[in-house]
Amino acid sequence: MIATTIFQRMAQAVFAVVVLTTAVRAQETLTVPAEMVQFPDLIVHNAKIVTMDDTSPTGPPGSIFQAMAIRGDQIQFLGANAQVLRYAGPQTRKIDLKGRTVIPGMINTHIHLHGAYVRRWLQKFPEEEAKMQGLFRRFRVTGKTYEELTHGIEIILKERMSGAPEEQWAMLSLPSRGKHGLAIGTLYLSEGRMDRGLLDQLAPTRPVYIGGEGVSLFNTAGRNALMDIFDVDHTDENEFATMANVKTQILWMELFWRTRVPFMADGIEDGLKHFAALGFTGFSSHIVGFPVHDAYMKLAREGRMPVRMAFNNRNCQLMEEDIAGCFARVGDMAGMGDKYFWNVGVTLGALDHDAPAICTTMNAAPGVKATEKCHARPGGPYYDGIYTAIRSRLRYNVNHVMGDRSMDYFMDIIEKAMEDDPSLTLDYIRSRRFSADHCGWYPRLDQIPRMARLNIHFSCASKEIDDQGAFIPKIYGEQYANRIGPIKSMLEGGLNVSNEGRGNGLDDPNPTAFAHFFPYMTRKRSDGVVLAAEEAINRVQMLKMSTSYAARYVLKEKELGTLEPGKFADFVVLSKDYFTIPEAEIPTVMPLMVVMGGKTRVLREELARDIGLSAVGPQLQFTFEVPKREDRDEWVPGEEYMMEE
Repeated sequence: MIATTIFQRMAQAVFAVVVLTTAVRAQETLTVPAEMVQFPDLIVHNAKIVTMDDTSPTGPPGSIFQAMAIRGDQIQFLGANAQVLRYAGPQTRKIDLKGRTVIPGMINTHIHLHGAYVRRWLQKFPEEEAKMQGLFRRFRVTGKTYEELTHGIEIILKERMSGAPEEQWAMLSLPSRGKHGLAIGTLYLSEGRMDRGLLDQLAPTRPVYIGGEGVSLFNTAGRNALMDIFDVDHTDENEFATMANVKTQILWMELFWRTRVPFMADGIEDGLKHFAALGFTGFSSHIVGFPVHDAYMKLAREGRMPVRMAFNNRNCQLMEEDIAGCFARVGDMAGMGDKYFWNVGVTLGALDHDAPAICTTMNAAPGVKATEKCHARPGGPYYDGIYTAIRSRLRYNVNHVMGDRSMDYFMDIIEKAMEDDPSLTLDYIRSRRFSADHCGWYPRLDQIPRMARLNIHFSCASKEIDDQGAFIPKIYGEQYANRIGPIKSMLEGGLNVSNEGRGNGLDDPNPTAFAHFFPYMTRKRSDGVVLAAEEAINRVQMLKMSTSYAARYVLKEKELGTLEPGKFADFVVLSKDYFTIPEAEIPTVMPLMVVMGGKTRVLREELARDIGLSAVGPQLQFTFEVPKREDRDEWVPGEEYMMEE
């Protein structure tokens, strides 16, 4: 049915076009310059165009049309076939979609793409890859006991690194994510079985980094080498203040990629073309490493962005000794940028980590509780930094949070800032749309009203049903299942919730986007176990989380997220009718055509043949199931870490 309100909004524009077109035909009475005649560049017709313009959490998908006209990078008109086709000019391209379903381009609101893209790109250039390997050597340490881990580290540093240049980094990863939800590598470092003193004995001059799930350790040479990059004094206080042990990407970026920004930009562009082939026209991420920001800027300036990116400014955590002071001097940048690359706020690193290193109110055995990380608790640099960001009127976005207690701390900080500065009214706080991600072990149902009052937006990952849900039986308990992404309660409670997920287009084959998001509809782990079935959502809600709600999250609901006149022409043609097929088939829905700003980024061969065009972009192979979560070690923890049977 044609929505009357849409045509009311189009009436004046349509009238103007008709007048101008009539004038062109009546050359004897009036001559109109050709550039003033706004014929569409493209018309797609004979389609089921679902606009998603009903943004209510329990409502329908919105208006449905047969045809859509596009000029430049914006939508001109929507309507019935005959109504829209009449506006075609002599140069207008027309595509008959033969009844296929069209939806707005999807936006993934939290995914870190560039690291994988530049690693894959580097593999195509052996000479450059050899230069990178000359800076870093990577090893995986194995072992089922602490003694075996220590022995493995000793062998790597004393034997396998023997003869290597002293400045070459040894990067060691420990076992993580075991089938019981605990990692021996995490506990090994958390309990101090390997500390800096012992690591310095093993490698007194070579820089060394050891990492596990939520834990990491530098030797003194490594800590100092990292701090030297940013001219930070070598003190324990500065190391704690800069949270230098959270991420190591800056090493790779500053030591290798700093002088290769154009090369990096080429790799990111190639990767983003694959991401577009999954059906996405936008995404959001923080950026670690200044060269990455420069590479995106190069692509945006040159009009080479295959999809749009909304980025969080994380620079006040990249080896800054005074996080709070940095936020006090940054200035509000949320919304700044262009239509391809814009800022959505400031952020820091993780407020906690994946289980068991989460910051939570859940009960667990003493050994598990001892591993918890609560970076945002009062008195620490994160608490002070976030408080200052809010007092400085910045939009703060929590970059990584898994536990409900971390969210309690975050809301405490917001309300403390409001108490200390009455000019920070509730209306102002709500207008900033502070955000948080993942929804791993939060929110508790009693947190939702407080979150709604503050208008916090959420980016949630359905993968946590499998990832974090795997830990329930042994280290927490089934009674906590409804804390893992309770999307239905969040939507009904008035929260804006969007979809984030895995999938960068580089796999072979690639799970479809809908396969990644599907667990929010079924609440099933990969082993078939259903967690908190009462929190399941329907297909329309799931799609709103990737379209209109995602556009709100990235501050672009006026330009993106729905198909309406004046908005960017970002849309996807689907292989099946997402709205009518049996629910079990939803993971099999693939993108056949992806258009961003009126430009075809991807056109699959099967559709290209049917409509008489040539294929465009990567032709991905798809699978309709997400690979099962792999357990990375066979270590069995002692009873001090396990729930009582």
